[in-house]
Amino acid sequence: MKRSEFKLRQGMHIHLVGIGGSGLSAIARVLLGKGFVVSGSDMSANEFTAVLSAAGATIYQGHRAENIKGAKALLISSAVPESNPEVAAAQESGIPILKRADLLGPLMADNIGIAVAGSHGKTTTTGMIAQILLQAELDPTVIVGGTLPSMASNGRYGEGDYFVIEADEYDHMFLGLRPEVAVITNIEHDHPDIYPTEADYLSAFREFVGLLPDGGRLIACADDTGVQTLLHDLPLTDVEITTYALDRGDTAVSANFLALDCRPNQLGGMDFVVEEDGQLIGLARLRVPGEHNVRNALAAIIV
Repeated sequence: MKRSEFKLRQGMHIHLVGIGGSGLSAIARVLLGKGFVVSGSDMSANEFTAVLSAAGATIYQGHRAENIKGAKALLISSAVPESNPEVAAAQESGIPILKRADLLGPLMADNIGIAVAGSHGKTTTTGMIAQILLQAELDPTVIVGGTLPSMASNGRYGEGDYFVIEADEYDHMFLGLRPEVAVITNIEHDHPDIYPTEADYLSAFREFVGLLPDGGRLIACADDTGVQTLLHDLPLTDVEITTYALDRGDTAVSANFLALDCRPNQLGGMDFVVEEDGQLIGLARLRVPGEHNVRNALAAIIV
């Protein structure tokens, strides 16, 4: 089934196979917040399933055909085989079987989507963006690959305009998203089971950027060699490209934003000065160490 063929309808019953996993449990939180009927199954109960049950989801322990009764669509994780009894029952009944890439685009369609991609640092950067929006009282919807201390969870539904999501390249998930803002932290060949060559991997990121609409924004790390290659090969579009880097003069792509004078602080993190197009913006202070987190924070500040 083509991704464009699936239409979400308000109040639809969606059953999640593998609902206790970090990826699907975060999606389930958002579905519940948006008013969908949510059920799901997993082999064992955990903290995620307990929270979802308390929020109104119907949770089944174990996988059985009868668990999908009433569902209008199945959402499965990449690890769920076709032999799963719930998947088999859905196939027999003609119920659409979706992967994350099929659902997330329609799910974020009514929001301003901010998608954070990259081989490394995307969870941290997504969390930093979410924290900034939360502190600004913009009440974002968030889906992230790890539990964020500020939310005490891996996902939340918000009434605000923004939908912040960690854009996972595994199984081509990020190619189902429809963001208005895309962040790329770095590109280093990964997941050879999905992308056998570096060219395949880079091509997927190029396709991800191609999802941005006219007037969309791409925020990319200019001192990463993989990102440099991507930017060099991008066709001319109406997408606004903003680049960032850690130091002056060490990149093949000139950067709009620079992190200068990076140094450890008394909090165990890093301080750095933010410069935009040659103009000093201010001092940023982090509670986490490492130059990699300076880059992550700079991306979050730009968003």
